[in-house]
Amino acid sequence: MSDQTGRNEIVPWADLIRVAAIFLVVMIHVSGQLTNAWGKVPTDQWLIADVYGGLARIAVPLFFMISGYLLLPRSESLGVFYRKRVLKLLIPFVVWSLLYLGWYCGNHPGTCTPAFAWNLLLVEGTYYHLWFLYSILGMYLILPVLRLMIRPETDKTILWYLMGLWLLFQPILASANKFWDFRIKLNAPLTTGFACFLILGYLLGDVALSRGRVMMSAVIWGIGTLVTIVGTYLLTRSAGQFDSFFYDFVSLNVILASGAAFLLLRWLSETKPFNSPAAQAVTRSLAASTFGIYLVHIIVMEVLRDWIPFLQINSTMGNAVWSVPLVSILVFLLSFLIVRILQKTPVLKQIVP
Repeated sequence: MSDQTGRNEIVPWADLIRVAAIFLVVMIHVSGQLTNAWGKVPTDQWLIADVYGGLARIAVPLFFMISGYLLLPRSESLGVFYRKRVLKLLIPFVVWSLLYLGWYCGNHPGTCTPAFAWNLLLVEGTYYHLWFLYSILGMYLILPVLRLMIRPETDKTILWYLMGLWLLFQPILASANKFWDFRIKLNAPLTTGFACFLILGYLLGDVALSRGRVMMSAVIWGIGTLVTIVGTYLLTRSAGQFDSFFYDFVSLNVILASGAAFLLLRWLSETKPFNSPAAQAVTRSLAASTFGIYLVHIIVMEVLRDWIPFLQINSTMGNAVWSVPLVSILVFLLSFLIVRILQKTPVLKQIVP
């Protein structure tokens, strides 16, 4: 392949999607302090946290989709790809895995034997949010192959056909298994997991935003989000413990809500005040720090919760109606500040690209 650029990576609406996605990631983890504690917190507080958590489930799919839109059309040799993409990811992957290993072992003295630490690094992941690094690294490894499907001569009908197969073999069959104990031996490669989010982002990024499509997207987003929230409550109440089936990033409701939100955010970026130069400059600055915010925000969240004498800043500090968004905003802003300092520091800037 020749080395050339397919798309400019600085796209105002793509920046807005990145910023929305990283803030929602923070909200997932803040609201999770309550949703993971079914039976230990008042039901009304759990329900409020479930609303915030359900709204935020689109976060990770949005990240995958924007990566697909920006990276799939690019044409570059394997050498250039690995040098520019994979190596850029490997440095923060290694450094933050080791940092969180130290963070975990420091908070759990006596548990980190060499075998346990090795298992955390290679199998489990050293902290719960770092699963994303393993997933995105795996995506990058197969991305040059996926690019063969994205050519000017490619009939997009075939790609939409793949999206249909993905919905069938991933969320629809998972739902059939969950609710009707229906299983099928047939399996179709490429139709499970997160990879199709990349292709979906590529496809939706070029969809014309007519008034009808924007309205339909709003309806689909609303229905998908409502199913996420209500379904999670009903399953959790029935099981007597938190049931995350409808929270799954590849559940039908989350996939549909994420695709609709992708189009809505594209449309929103073209409206006031988001289309002003000042707003786009702020969004660009925040978007340039999203990966770093993802990496550092868990430490910020746990420091606020556990390390400030006489004050625990978390989602249980007050009514969840205001505590979840307040703590999410505080964690987001502090994480952004830390990342900006690291990005301006020689050597350290490489761990928050």
